[in-house]
Amino acid sequence: MDNYDLIVIGGGSAGLVVAGGAAQLGARVALVEKRALGGDCLYTGCVPSKTFIRSARFAAEVRRATAFGFAVNSLAFKDGTFASISDRVARIIEAVGEHDKPQRFEAWGVKVIFATPRFLSPYELELTYNDGSRMAVSGKRFCISTGSRPAVPPIDGLKETGFITNEEVFHLRKLPQRLIVLGGGPIGLELGQSFARFGSEVTIVEMDNRLLTKEDEEVSAIVEEIMRGERVAILLNTKVVRAATVNGQKLLTVETDGYQRELKADELLVSTGRRPNIETLNLEAAGVEFDNKRIFTDNYLRTSARHIFAAGDVTGHFPFTHTAAYEASVVIRNALFFWPLRQKTDFRVVPWTTFTDPEVARVGLTEKQAKAQFGEANVHIYRTNFADNDRAQAEEETKGFAKIVCKGRKDEIVGAHVVGAHAGELIHEVVLAMKQRLSISALGSMIHVYPTLTQVNQQAGLDAILKKLLGYKNWLSYYFRIWR
Repeated sequence: MDNYDLIVIGGGSAGLVVAGGAAQLGARVALVEKRALGGDCLYTGCVPSKTFIRSARFAAEVRRATAFGFAVNSLAFKDGTFASISDRVARIIEAVGEHDKPQRFEAWGVKVIFATPRFLSPYELELTYNDGSRMAVSGKRFCISTGSRPAVPPIDGLKETGFITNEEVFHLRKLPQRLIVLGGGPIGLELGQSFARFGSEVTIVEMDNRLLTKEDEEVSAIVEEIMRGERVAILLNTKVVRAATVNGQKLLTVETDGYQRELKADELLVSTGRRPNIETLNLEAAGVEFDNKRIFTDNYLRTSARHIFAAGDVTGHFPFTHTAAYEASVVIRNALFFWPLRQKTDFRVVPWTTFTDPEVARVGLTEKQAKAQFGEANVHIYRTNFADNDRAQAEEETKGFAKIVCKGRKDEIVGAHVVGAHAGELIHEVVLAMKQRLSISALGSMIHVYPTLTQVNQQAGLDAILKKLLGYKNWLSYYFRIWR
């Protein structure tokens, strides 16, 4: 039986970082993956969705040609069918996937194994290969990083009616004339807006009373306004009662405030959350505790079996590639080194972005959360509009705002929310300030290049500085009278 210092289960974002990093540090590492290296991010998540969104944004920009001084142009897909968009997505996946080829990790000393893993005991793993053959391997340490998959709601008739998720949507060869999206979260909005820009009639069905429920309420409101402005139909406080196929069309019965009605569609896109890929691992044999949402871990990302770690979506912390990579770096230290070099997780400052157009970026607390935690009188809000930014005017990107949440006399930044062009880039300046526990005035006192969009952050800082200086207004008035 082969024995390894570390066996990594799952070749997605977290698993690749753990396996590659540990091997380069000299550990004997095996990386077990069912299909192909790269995971959800490469094949069904970040890479294809951002490629898809970019094509859709180009279509929207062409329709705005007159705003930039050009005549309006017509749009047509490259080969006359929607397949040209899917082909572009496949091309980008292949190009980016070069970084995740097995040969790269094997060159670092990683033993890459394509098989289905199953724990036999806390230290033994059974591997089942595609040809049905099996073998067992053992390890001193393990890292479970098997990722997540779409969570499908228990809607009567949905399975029989048929639907797609982010795992199938990028393979469509025909543009659906009518698309219903179940879920008003990041995936649903990103894809829903894109399909609307490609020419589909899109309806988003959300059970809650607003879109993007994890975002600041003001953020949700402006995103809804922008979506409706692009003729995306949005049904809030609405649940799906049943699904069926009638005369070749998909039919949804939905209920809003007790009133039921029917919606017709050519395709249904389900984006109602994620669930961890852990069912086939036989975690009970390893002594690893879990539920249907996550594997339980401590601050060191150890599971209930202290030699087994977990990283990425399976931990249930944050479903982002960047947090998966961060957790992977923590696992490397804690699985390979002794206490002086071990590291606790720190999720105090975690940014994320929803890649709608304009983008939505967030870090830290919302205004409501901050007031609940620190008291309303102790929370200060600084808000600047993209419409007041010179670069945004030049770019014809005036929708949105930057909202920075601060606490205490020092105005320490505890949260930030940016809705606007390149919000995902702009948020990082605030992330660094939060990480260093800086006052918002630090953003105002820092010299920013003119004209840039980052000045929406600078302006918030300047507003805070001016607010403090206004406290000396009466004293200055007295001084000026004496000085005259």
